[in-house]
Amino acid sequence: MTAGDARAQEERVRVFNSYRELFADAPIRLMSRTVSTMRSMGYGDLATAIGDLDWRTVPADDPEDPTLREQWGDLLASAFDHISGWIAQLSNQPYSYNLDSVGYPAVTGAWSGLWSSQLGIQFKNLSGAPPQVFVLHGGNQAVQAALLAIAEAHRERTGQATTPTILVPIPTFSCPLDQIALQGMRAVLLPPLDPGMDPHPDDLEQVPDDVNVDGVYMMPINNPTGRTVPPDQLRRFVAAVLDRWPHAGIILDSVYVRLHPRDRELIGWFDDEPRFADALLIVDSLSKTHGVTGLRAGAILTRSERLRGGVIRYAQNVEAGASCAVQAVMLALLAPFATGDAELAAHRIRLQLRIGRHLQRRRRLLLERAFADHRELFHEDQPLLPDPVGFDWEGSMYADLQLSQRCLDLAAARGVSPTVAFYLATGIGGVALDGFCRSRNLERHGLLVNAGSPELRAMQERAARYVRLSFGMTPPPR
Repeated sequence: MTAGDARAQEERVRVFNSYRELFADAPIRLMSRTVSTMRSMGYGDLATAIGDLDWRTVPADDPEDPTLREQWGDLLASAFDHISGWIAQLSNQPYSYNLDSVGYPAVTGAWSGLWSSQLGIQFKNLSGAPPQVFVLHGGNQAVQAALLAIAEAHRERTGQATTPTILVPIPTFSCPLDQIALQGMRAVLLPPLDPGMDPHPDDLEQVPDDVNVDGVYMMPINNPTGRTVPPDQLRRFVAAVLDRWPHAGIILDSVYVRLHPRDRELIGWFDDEPRFADALLIVDSLSKTHGVTGLRAGAILTRSERLRGGVIRYAQNVEAGASCAVQAVMLALLAPFATGDAELAAHRIRLQLRIGRHLQRRRRLLLERAFADHRELFHEDQPLLPDPVGFDWEGSMYADLQLSQRCLDLAAARGVSPTVAFYLATGIGGVALDGFCRSRNLERHGLLVNAGSPELRAMQERAARYVRLSFGMTPPPR
């Protein structure tokens, strides 16, 4: 280690110690390149930077897609800079919440057109019929509404005597786990049997016979692993859930699907059986596909007669939907799907896929650099990386890397977690995978049904050897 490397590592230690109490596992907020980039561009906090930095990190001279930065930036600029006319139409109080505005039907119609055009699945809000498209204040609020819909369906089916139970294949994004706990639901965390950690129908055999599952939360493209669940395997998993619990509602968090080069295949089985359409609540968002995380633009799409009652009542809350200003931006982003301009709609779909490809490409470049510079800190076996040689696959912007025994020894010597040891040695920050395999809130409130499961404990111990990286804000090596 050179003197410069030693000084850099000591500076990381200093920064980590200043955050230790608040961020015990050195999450992504300590990522040195992220922080330096954010500050150099004038952003005061992480939330403000996300999204805007996504497109700004596209190299202007990217040989694989030399016009992406310009076209992506033009789309965002036109959506945010030229909305005064739409705002005037939406409401005389443009920053209020108004789901009865003239803009709301146009936005739901645009989202309907987006799904029909890109994914070939039809959801429509027709006059005099229950809605099938709901626009909400971001994907997280859409997940919250979907969970409440399952809870209400449970009460209508069984009464108030029992608490609804949600099955969650792990690893999974942590926010839904917190929402399940906050709503007082019980949860079954389902550990995967597959080394790549993709959910499989055989995993359901771990759920005891006396556990009655009311709902499932899962993702076709997983966060945190970034892996794509094979479409047939996902279909068989959903079918196996409904075979065992026919009343279950299934929340399919699909915020990455429209970035995927095989977008139509991932949930193309939706119309194969009527029971699929009646069980699924599909969550969508513009944050990843358009790089507008701070906009908070999400949706639920469903044809379920037995589940959407709860979503309708949730959406009727005056604070539940996107503000009129956000509706205006959404409508600008999705305009060709509202107007029926097929040529422009096709261009926008291609742009989404190019954004997804850029995120994958950026991820590949960063992984190549990390493995070249710090190979001794990685285990030779990388079961979560489908392509651990070329670091590329049709996933998203995430990657979970198994750390070597050398890295674990460094962690033990410093008295920190392996994830922190990896950050201190390399300057590359991330979060421990086991944080996506547990929920402290579920545990402390006694809401975790399978808390004593040896399979779950083994999975959580195994996950501690992995670091989850996110490249959504990190510039590629130049």
